[in-house]
Amino acid sequence: MSDLEGRLFIRRAQGFVPADIMAEDAMNKVAVGSTVMLTVRRPRNPAHHRKLFALFSVVLEQTDRWADSTVLLEDLKLATGLFETRVSALTGMPYPVPASISFAAMSQDRFEAWYAKAIRVLSEHLGTDVEALGREVAEAAAASARRAA
Repeated sequence: MSDLEGRLFIRRAQGFVPADIMAEDAMNKVAVGSTVMLTVRRPRNPAHHRKLFALFSVVLEQTDRWADSTVLLEDLKLATGLFETRVSALTGMPYPVPASISFAAMSQDRFEAWYAKAIRVLSEHLGTDVEALGREVAEAAAASARRAA
């Protein structure tokens, strides 16, 4: 099931309740007393995704090691272990294939954990602490939001 097919529910004391009309419609299609299987997955936070690209902006301003955010992202995936190793059928040599950080491929919980690794790796590269880099990223994200408004 893709995120587009997913339905949003809110956890209340009595259980999960529909968060919108589409979730309510989906729930109404299930007979009372029926057993269903739900996969609990927090939807990705678009603001957190934008924060990642604010991080990239800060890093790209402070170093000329990467040509752009695409190259930085690929390097970061490898440095944080977000890849699978495949073996070439032609050469027999192993090679890394970076995984996706798309909204459909990665839950918010996994993205948060990966972002924490990513900012730690980049702070070490820049020779700064995670908190200082985090403050710079927050300022860059706020400035970007003001420009967009």
